[in-house]
Amino acid sequence: MIGVLLISTLFVGQVISQSSITDYLKIEQDRRQEYFQIIQLLTDKSDLNFTHLQVKNTGAITVRIRALYIGGEFKEDPSLLEGDAYIEPKEALNITLTPPIPIDDNALNAEWVVTSERGTRSAELGMNLWEKTSGPIYTPNKFYFGPLMLVFDRFHWRSEAGSWNSGWSIPAKTKDVTWRILLTNVDNRTITITEDSDFSLVGNTGQSNWVLNWYVDPENTFMTFVPGRYYSVYYKWSSPYSSSDNRITDISLNPETPCLNFLTFTGSFEELDGSTTAFGQTIPFEAVLVTD
Repeated sequence: MIGVLLISTLFVGQVISQSSITDYLKIEQDRRQEYFQIIQLLTDKSDLNFTHLQVKNTGAITVRIRALYIGGEFKEDPSLLEGDAYIEPKEALNITLTPPIPIDDNALNAEWVVTSERGTRSAELGMNLWEKTSGPIYTPNKFYFGPLMLVFDRFHWRSEAGSWNSGWSIPAKTKDVTWRILLTNVDNRTITITEDSDFSLVGNTGQSNWVLNWYVDPENTFMTFVPGRYYSVYYKWSSPYSSSDNRITDISLNPETPCLNFLTFTGSFEELDGSTTAFGQTIPFEAVLVTD
């Protein structure tokens, strides 16, 4: 009786082992045929957030996306969303981002990764996905002069901690204004800016030569710019941050005043040999309109 039980146990164990090996080999065989690629990031109408991530199945079998990671942090399991996350061969799927991801330096510099239920993965930097669709393309001597390239359509303001608005117009007498711009370092050297770097509005008519300055906010801004990465720069203070008088600046220009805009950066280059060189750059761009 004991011998029969032992033989039966061994037989069942062998069958289970062979079944497990067969299943494993099948998964491995399917995995070799499983290819998919992150294609692009899609934005909402306000162009403030990424709302969908598009993934295309370039392989020969159906895939099911089970995880999305941004910057190494798990964000969601797309298979739990409405319609699941199966992608047929040669087809594409727009994965809904819940909640939407703000278009900022964090999302652009991060690696976006999707994985399938078989463990296959596809990864791409957010900046590369953005540049394939609506993001900026680096063109020498176009729209800027110097190593910092401004992304002109990523220009916003907000009052206190309110929502962000397009930077090209702002109501008169708006209180506690913060400006935000997006830029990238197209040089091959790291750049560090100082607290004297500022954003200026110069009244063009009505209040000619009336100047309002906002200085960079080190509390929310990376002051060191590494080549090839994007950075959000915030302008909040009425004087350099280390000054004793650094109150937030209000809009004191009259309504219907068009303004000239200037960004002025001061700081230093970190040379390849470890030394530093003084750095300065001014970026003029289109006018902001102060509205009624």
